[in-house]
Amino acid sequence: MTRLLFFVFVIAVVLLAIRVALDAGRAAIGSLRDRTRAGRPTGSREWISRTGQVKRQLKRVSTPDEPREEIVAWVGSHTGVEAYVEPKTMMSPLSVVFVDAAGEWKRFALAEDRFLRALAKERGIQVFDASRVGYPPRMRRGRRDEPPTR
Repeated sequence: MTRLLFFVFVIAVVLLAIRVALDAGRAAIGSLRDRTRAGRPTGSREWISRTGQVKRQLKRVSTPDEPREEIVAWVGSHTGVEAYVEPKTMMSPLSVVFVDAAGEWKRFALAEDRFLRALAKERGIQVFDASRVGYPPRMRRGRRDEPPTR
């Protein structure tokens, strides 16, 4: 009888140790997730994943034509350009608003963010998520004839 009680006690201790280890592991993973979220700069853009891009290509989801030459020309003719990415919604495609240092701005529709990512890396343009950080106040001073909303 004492052997049986000892055996049950050992099993209970082992199960308790396993549970404590699992709880500690879950807590460590949770704090790691919090650190990666907290480590992201304010207004950073969560890019469309490569698998998401491939899925859209396989499904042949129609996308708007990107006016790449016009985008490059506009960015090249302005100084201090920042990009504010507007997420895709049911009513509007993925788009980007470029704002220069003087507050002048222009919106372009994008098929995907790959071109914008390459352009931003090449030209050193900061890219922000417009839904998180909003638009800079200088936009209102830049062009008063067209509202910054869609």
